[in-house]
This record gives sequence, C-alpha cells and structure tokens, in this order.
Amino acid sequence: MKNIYQEIELKFRLKNPKTFHKKLKEKKAKFLGKTFERTVRFDTPQGKLEKEGKFLRVRTGFKRTLTFKRKIEDKEFRAREEIELEISSPQKMIDILKNLGLTRILIMEKYREKWQFQKTEIVIDKLPMGNYIEIEGEKDSIKEAIKVLGLNFKDKITKTYWDLWREFARKKEIRDKNIVFP
Repeated sequence: MKNIYQEIELKFRLKNPKTFHKKLKEKKAKFLGKTFERTVRFDTPQGKLEKEGKFLRVRTGFKRTLTFKRKIEDKEFRAREEIELEISSPQKMIDILKNLGLTRILIMEKYREKWQFQKTEIVIDKLPMGNYIEIEGEKDSIKEAIKVLGLNFKDKITKTYWDLWREFARKKEIRDKNIVFP
C-alpha cells in the first residue's frame, strides 16, 4: 500500500511543565493550542489487534478521527504505520465498530498542548499517571530537538501510554484498565 504515513516519535517524562514551557518559548517554539482528548480504543474480545501490534481508535480533541496503527520494528524510536481519517460523528463510528464485533473497548483521557518546534511537533500531555512530552518528526529532527531542548536521549520512552498505565496501575493497585481522570 502506498502513501502510508509513518509516525516516528519519542516520549519523555516531564517533571516540571512550567520549566519546559519556558524553554519552548525561549527557543521560539510556536504554540498551536490545547485541548482535552478522549481516545476510544477497539479490539476483538480476544485482543487480536493488540497481539498483532495493531491499534484502532476513535479520537476527539484537536480533530475527530478514526486511526489505524501498525507497529514497525525500530530499536531507537517508537515507529508506527498510521492511517488516519477525519470523521464527522465519533459516536456513529463507535457504533459501527461495536456492530462489527470490536467490543473490547478501552478509554484514555488526556489534556494535550501542541507546539511546533523546528521540524518537529511537540506535545505536552497531562494524564492521570503524570505529565509527558512526545516529540514527533523525522529521526534526525527529533534528535536535534532533544539536544536543543536539553533533554537526554537516554531518558527516552518508546512504550505506549497504555503500557505506562499498566505499570502505574500495577504499582498503585488500580484495577481500571481505562486511563481516565477521577
């Protein structure tokens, strides 16, 4: 299949969002806005998509989208093949997917700020388990942004928020598989 977008990104834990905001402004990053995002993730009752490294979601926030992602092996970065489509009615799309048998549903909520910095998109996410930065772009642009913003490449995170939530929930003895604010 041609013309498939490849998403390449890295995450970092963010201990002090105010300090990082200041750094972005000093480095002339352009603020693009903020929103509350809600992701509804779908799978078969047996979890077939996740087992195959696939991910299907309906998201609201900056845009309303249906997104399919497939894992791409990469030792340094988090890389995914991504097909995304804007939709007019997230609820109707959710109903369609449920009727197709995708009834294993997980929900994630986050507050997201979006910034443009050099040739990368930087987002600052506030989730129930803490604050994170995601830097997305080409590999060289991501490495340059990390260097200029004073981050340490060794501190990168290539796990998904779902993986991070499972670790957090296990430590805190939280049973909810959804990443939602109380």
